[in-house]
Amino acid sequence: MNSNSKMKMHHQRGATLIVVLIMLVLITIMGIMGIRTAMTSLNIATNSQVGQLLSQTGDTPSNYFLNVSDYGHLTQITTAVGQAIALHKASPGKEVVFCYKPTSKEIVDSAFDTTVLIPPDETVASDTKATIDSVYNNRSGFCDLTKDFGSSREAVVTQVAVKVISEPSAAIGADLERGSDQSVGATVAKDKVEARIRITSTAIMPSFSRNNIEEIQKCIGSSATVGYINDNLAKELKGKQTMAGCLVGKGVPVSTQVQEMEMRSRDIQVEAP
Repeated sequence: MNSNSKMKMHHQRGATLIVVLIMLVLITIMGIMGIRTAMTSLNIATNSQVGQLLSQTGDTPSNYFLNVSDYGHLTQITTAVGQAIALHKASPGKEVVFCYKPTSKEIVDSAFDTTVLIPPDETVASDTKATIDSVYNNRSGFCDLTKDFGSSREAVVTQVAVKVISEPSAAIGADLERGSDQSVGATVAKDKVEARIRITSTAIMPSFSRNNIEEIQKCIGSSATVGYINDNLAKELKGKQTMAGCLVGKGVPVSTQVQEMEMRSRDIQVEAP
């Protein structure tokens, strides 16, 4: 074999090697792109599942209150709603917060496991935290992000705030009794609105945040610190930082749901006055 034939074979081998290397690079690039696409799709699916789980969990406390048929029990001073109504009569604007723990042996919404928060004044900075009532200074109403989960999956923690709505949400006279005629002796049913209650439920998934639990807990509150208010819908609290807003700022997935209820007592007139 002459030298020209040897040189041609070397060129062919070199060209083949370059082609193989290029193909390997292309395959690698395509593989990386495929992995990224799969990870993106998985991330989207995960985000969707997280949102659905938070929404379902956050709705549970509201359903609990709506399904309590015993008006007397719901408005007892030993419950969160009853405590909020009693506090409102003496000092409007306070929040009664508790941790919704359906798997716990503790009674749901018991006043013995609530914390009473006083919202910041209208004139102070928007990021001012709440203060704890000096009389009802129990701190057990704050959820512990390390253990107060709503199910055995230990994924979601739910903080609930109960507040009596101070400002009227309807026209003057809207709460007056209807269908009553006390000038006659007929039996007449009368409805009277005792209070308007606003329930704010915030479902929290702490494991998805890159911040440490201690830092996230500061948004909620604990035995050592006080967190932010949950409800800033009142006119004087517009723009004030909330617990949910603080958590979102720290990258924690949350879902907040607000439910308003009218507490009505029903009397029966059995004889003319």
